[in-house]
Amino acid sequence: MGQLKDAGIILSSKGKSGMDLARSLEEITFLDIYKAVECVSGEGLFHFHEHPNMACPVGRNIHAVLGGKLAEVQATFEESLKAKTMAEVVRDTRKVMAAENHMD
Repeated sequence: MGQLKDAGIILSSKGKSGMDLARSLEEITFLDIYKAVECVSGEGLFHFHEHPNMACPVGRNIHAVLGGKLAEVQATFEESLKAKTMAEVVRDTRKVMAAENHMD
């Protein structure tokens, strides 16, 4: 909860109410949640060895070969997360619950 509060997603206060959203469900994306709770550095999902062995053909070329590809994967992943909101989760949860109630 502390991470969500630090990211400006929830508000917390002492007392009966306890917690509330700092923004509407439509404004909270999966990317917001992911960045708040995952331990992803500023570099993103993928981390290269800072000092590869230049005598090694793989080490010498790893950044040039994979750098752009991994940056593209990271960007695609983040765009996908950004396209989903918590409002969708609530809406889908309500649909599933309503379907369950009709089955009883």
